[in-house]
Amino acid sequence: MKIGIIGPGAIGRLLGYTLAQGGHDVVLICRREEQAERFLQTGVTYVDPDGQEHHAPVQAVVGGVEELDGVIVTVKSYDTESAATQIAALHTQAPVLSLQNGLGNAETLARHLDPDRIALALTTHGATAEGETKVWHKGRGQTVIGSLVPPSTAGAFWAELLEECGHPAALSDDIRREVWSKAMVNIGINPFTAVLGVQNGQLLQESEILPLMQAAVEEAERAALAEGVVLQGSFQRVLDVCKNTAENTSSMLQDLQKGRRTEIDAMCGVIVQVAEKSGSSAPYNFFLKKIVKKCETKRSKLSSLEMKGLFDEFLQNN
Repeated sequence: MKIGIIGPGAIGRLLGYTLAQGGHDVVLICRREEQAERFLQTGVTYVDPDGQEHHAPVQAVVGGVEELDGVIVTVKSYDTESAATQIAALHTQAPVLSLQNGLGNAETLARHLDPDRIALALTTHGATAEGETKVWHKGRGQTVIGSLVPPSTAGAFWAELLEECGHPAALSDDIRREVWSKAMVNIGINPFTAVLGVQNGQLLQESEILPLMQAAVEEAERAALAEGVVLQGSFQRVLDVCKNTAENTSSMLQDLQKGRRTEIDAMCGVIVQVAEKSGSSAPYNFFLKKIVKKCETKRSKLSSLEMKGLFDEFLQNN
């Protein structure tokens, strides 16, 4: 089959290599001609968890491509709208898989595409992009896939395809709940590591910050409930992930370190919107969104005491 991947970053390259090794024609849809040319010259360079380097040939284009059998979206959440319009312009009814961070990506895609075509996925595989074409597979994990609108077969299409290529995938009958559940963990970890400039495990040692993390996550759980998603025990999952990924650098911290825009709008920003829509407020998530946005424009690393002080001042004045 011919599979297009919009967003050849770390996860896009990982899936591209997997599908190419499985015998499929992979088309990486790039923004820049320079990157497309590099992929055409070298293919995807994949470094497995044992440090061994492998290569797989791929096609690469800038813009659209016709006659695809499937499209995978791995762009940052703030680029989902652009990807959706790009897919709509292809005039194809091929199934679409969103493997992205944050909340609201499915809704954005569904505004432009038939919801029955759409599947969502979450993965715990660790991957890091290097240069234009290389991806380091830092750790094997699990990929969960589900149709946006059950009983659509979109989820099963992607799960079967990845399984055939040696990438285990589990089907979920409630992928929306899975997405919200992962968002709780992201909200409890990513903004705090980004502002403090620390790896995940260090958060467990920040006694001043742990109560703020818990408050932000519980606030997000209430927003989920307002959307009909019942979640419990999310903060304990945050602590477990911090422990199990102690040496990891969160994607949000990586974005700040590289001077890139973060996905805070698709995390804490959505929580604020949902809370306001339901007639309540989400001050902890509002503050996190505000402070991360500030770090995007003026990179500054705070201590835990400084961050708590700003939190307390904000809450007192609002």
